[in-house]
Amino acid sequence: MTAIPKALRAQTAVAVRHKLAATPSVVPDVRCLVRAAAVNYNIGAETTEDAVLVAVELVTNAIRATGKPIMLRMFVSKDGFHIEVRDLSRKRPRKGVPDLAMPTEPVPDDAPDPHGWGMGIVEALSKDHGVRTEHSGKTVWAVLRISSVRRPDLP
Repeated sequence: MTAIPKALRAQTAVAVRHKLAATPSVVPDVRCLVRAAAVNYNIGAETTEDAVLVAVELVTNAIRATGKPIMLRMFVSKDGFHIEVRDLSRKRPRKGVPDLAMPTEPVPDDAPDPHGWGMGIVEALSKDHGVRTEHSGKTVWAVLRISSVRRPDLP
């Protein structure tokens, strides 16, 4: 295992926040933001890839829930790598049941994307996840295990 460098230890408890437009065009930016935070926090490749998937799912749900700006927040604690997405909708995300039926006819190129996978992905990749309802919206959060590096003593 690789220890988090001493120079980063002071930074790892500091949260990284990004205000995002509620539009699908921010999804590639989210991938880059999560990867940059992962490098800063030195959380390892496996956790990074899981974090990218979880963050994209949480942000995509927030985009669908509201047309207002959303907030992505990430930080490390002794519990793991935290991802939080805050939006102004009070509607809680649900774990859907994806339609796994094979199409019997060709699917047009402009057909809507299938839905229902998001919270199942978050649940599968996270150590813990949940929703905090707030007076002006909600925060959907997930905590991922950091398995490939030794974590320092953090709050």
